[in-house]
Amino acid sequence: MTAELKPGTGSEPGGGQEQEPPAPRESDGWRILSYLIGGMALYGAAGWLIDHFTGLTVLFPIGMILGIGLSIALIIFRETRR
Repeated sequence: MTAELKPGTGSEPGGGQEQEPPAPRESDGWRILSYLIGGMALYGAAGWLIDHFTGLTVLFPIGMILGIGLSIALIIFRETRR
């Protein structure tokens, strides 16, 4: 006969208590918005600068899209580690 592990009984690793996600802070929205704008501005500026000196007109939009993508990845990484 085997015993079944029931959630919340203390028979699980970590005490068996479910952890609630942290409550959002008032500054979370501003932080996320600043990551998005900052990533787009930084990589867009780098794309524009390289575009200006090489003459490849496609690098500016690629830089902006790359900046937004990396910003979203950073936001997801930081929010899931809290």
